[in-house]
Amino acid sequence: MSLLDDLIARMSSIQELSDIQVLENELADDETFAFKVRATIAPNFLQIRLLADRDFKRYSFQLYGDCPLLRWDNAPHYPDFSNFPHHFHSRDNNAYSSALTGNLLDDFDIVMAEIKQFMNL
Repeated sequence: MSLLDDLIARMSSIQELSDIQVLENELADDETFAFKVRATIAPNFLQIRLLADRDFKRYSFQLYGDCPLLRWDNAPHYPDFSNFPHHFHSRDNNAYSSALTGNLLDDFDIVMAEIKQFMNL
């Protein structure tokens, strides 16, 4: 099973997520790939993106409605954060160090817990 398949299976097990769609899926080989997945978590949307090759992995998780609400990613633009490059953007666009590690499935569980808390689910 691929990482994308594992993610879809994990997302499908969350009752609050519906209408799960793979919007992008590019595979060069087992170590070089990119995908984007979107799901409804009413009334909002969760979007997950991953770009990976042998030496590099860039991810983002974004909860949004009419505008971005919560975002997690590992773009390397906060080098002073304790868990660099992993960080979180709040609804008011302040950035903080995050608990994410770059392990997409483990990070998905953390993100879903934070989204459920944010949305009072």
